Amino acid sequence: MTARWNSNLMNSNARRLPNAAKFKYGHLWSSTSKDPEQRQLCRNYKLGVHKFNKRPSHGVKHLTTSGVVRDSPHDIAAFLLNGKGLSLSQIGNFITDLRKPLSMAVLEEFMKQIDFTSLPFEQALRHFISKLRLPGEAQKIDKLMEAFAGRYCECNPGTISDTTDTIYVLAFSVIILQTDLHNPQIKLHRKMDLESFVQNNRGIDNGNDLDRSLLEAIYEGVKKEPIISGRDHLDFLESIDKSIVGKKLSLMDPWRMLMMSTQLQEIVNKNEKAPFDKHVRHVFLFNDLLLVTKQMSARGKATTKNAKERVIATCSFQYRQHFTVCSFKAESFATQHHPFGIRIVDSYDENSVLLELSAYNEDDRSAFLNELAEVTWVYRALENDRIGTLGVSDKMGQSTLSLHSFNSDSDAGRRHTHTLGRRFFKSNIFKSGHKREALSPSSSLFYTQGIGSADIVDSES
Repeated sequence: MTARWNSNLMNSNARRLPNAAKFKYGHLWSSTSKDPEQRQLCRNYKLGVHKFNKRPSHGVKHLTTSGVVRDSPHDIAAFLLNGKGLSLSQIGNFITDLRKPLSMAVLEEFMKQIDFTSLPFEQALRHFISKLRLPGEAQKIDKLMEAFAGRYCECNPGTISDTTDTIYVLAFSVIILQTDLHNPQIKLHRKMDLESFVQNNRGIDNGNDLDRSLLEAIYEGVKKEPIISGRDHLDFLESIDKSIVGKKLSLMDPWRMLMMSTQLQEIVNKNEKAPFDKHVRHVFLFNDLLLVTKQMSARGKATTKNAKERVIATCSFQYRQHFTVCSFKAESFATQHHPFGIRIVDSYDENSVLLELSAYNEDDRSAFLNELAEVTWVYRALENDRIGTLGVSDKMGQSTLSLHSFNSDSDAGRRHTHTLGRRFFKSNIFKSGHKREALSPSSSLFYTQGIGSADIVDSES
């Protein structure tokens, strides 16, 4: 018997959000409100997002108990679809956790809130995958494809088939086609052609063939443009990491997130006012560290319309130094030549000045110091949680993961030995010769492009 989410378990102490704020989570991410209650709500939102990107269940628990999100599958699903800063990989992991009734209930609501009405099959599948990254376990992918098939048939009854099994198998067929066509490890002469794709899908509609024109359109569409997931903070983090040259630390951590970037001047001589374009430093403030760089020459044209992302995409930066949040303090100061100064000092020795910077105006300085204060609060809250967990684990004789070494379910390189759904293996796609490299242990089922990172290993191997 399938376990169901019990709505009676909802936390009655969770505060209710005003109707006007319902699901408008973007304002909580960038709010500069001075109202204490609103400010605390914003902090709880950011803390919940960071927890979610580390361990989804912990993040959801914090968000619901702190009143940021109402404790119901419908509202949690709406948050996953509309919340800012969430890891698409962790969204996929959370809604496919087969062991937890809440996750299954959220998956059901998640699908209900995506409208596929009148969308062609290929476009609907692209739209669905843009909302998450497919997990690394085949069992979870199977659950997502099953959910997609059910929702597509509900929105478009009888358009392709009256049975969800047909849509399910066709969806898997398209994902395999995506891998076959766009994985560079598969040689050109061995890639799936149109006739093979049509052959693989024969008889999948209760023994009948699907319309050939539909399959041709799908094949040409996938061949022309890969199916990819939407962009999240990790994509932007990768752009920053690639843009920084010189000796540096690796920025690629699943839960690290850029909170702010700004241009400041490094103070080399307190007794002189440096020219406007001298000693300019591009400062990146992440949720766990402050990175100071020097902007170098342009690298090319950018395709993004976002001004901040455009700078990152078109410029390279030379690494200067970095400081871990809470290892330093920032304070404002003013001199004749530097009226908007920012002094970075050691947290344990305030007489030890690590760096002095100057903003171009008071607004820039205030924005930087305020954002740093918020980042520090969230970081300390995460550290307190970690220390509390460490104490509990020590009492129970269990090991605890470090905040800095947390290994999420979405880490690349994990291999899984689950098998795909029975319906898929009974279909022509598996029976045909085109399981080949697309299903071999040495290749990824969903090749790069952000669609997922699942490795499928034959259960008999």
